[in-house]
Amino acid sequence: MKKSLLFALILVFVVIFNFGVKLNIPEESIAVDAAGNRVYQIPVGEIDIGFKVIGEGEPLLLVTGLGCEMFHWPQTVLDMLSHDYQLILMDNRGMGFSTDVDKPYSYEMLSEDVVLFMDAIGLEKADMLGYSMGSIFIQYIMLNHPERIGRAILNATSYDTSGCLADLQKNANAELPTSGPVKKQLDVVDFWQVEPSVFEVVDHLVLFIHGTADNILPCSNSVVLSAYFENSWLIRFEGDDHYLIFEDPVDFAYCCLTFLGHKR
Repeated sequence: MKKSLLFALILVFVVIFNFGVKLNIPEESIAVDAAGNRVYQIPVGEIDIGFKVIGEGEPLLLVTGLGCEMFHWPQTVLDMLSHDYQLILMDNRGMGFSTDVDKPYSYEMLSEDVVLFMDAIGLEKADMLGYSMGSIFIQYIMLNHPERIGRAILNATSYDTSGCLADLQKNANAELPTSGPVKKQLDVVDFWQVEPSVFEVVDHLVLFIHGTADNILPCSNSVVLSAYFENSWLIRFEGDDHYLIFEDPVDFAYCCLTFLGHKR
């Protein structure tokens, strides 16, 4: 009897450990990506958000940046992270498979979309990885919904985006649009300003990853911010710019895996 009970407990642990959180995923998918992963869409307030789930394990929510869709995440990064984690990739409002309404954007709106999306799929809490503008959404969530985040990885982040639009106009790797959802993102890109000291009360373990040659959101942002978190790591990629995740995807993924797997 004792052996049977022990076996049952071990089996339950293995199931939880290997398969992570059971999510509320629609029965029908709306598309399939190039790697064969199903893409879903779920109602989130006044919009529908497109998303996909890759791998098994503890959940890791990926929040992408300005002008990006979930298909822009480097496949190498996804392959490496999904070996150990259940990746949940979402399209921001108006991007990819996510719908939009006729309203101007704000950092609060776009950040709250992430929280409402978590509610919709039944994800109470998750580790998060945010790139560029997506990393700022995670800053917002840490300050306003701290219970929803485990560990956080902030790639190419900033505490003051004043002047970012001008830097994008000068240094972006593509022409900036004059209409549509990306234009609505550009309309608010300059308006995230937060005093770094507000993060002194945040007890999340946070990894900052930044390229030292970032000419859109300078690396100094991560250097300053990391000093105010009680528990933070800072990794600088020498000579890489704002797109380091695409320039060094293998090293980027190794940094994330080391951080997420480190227990203390």
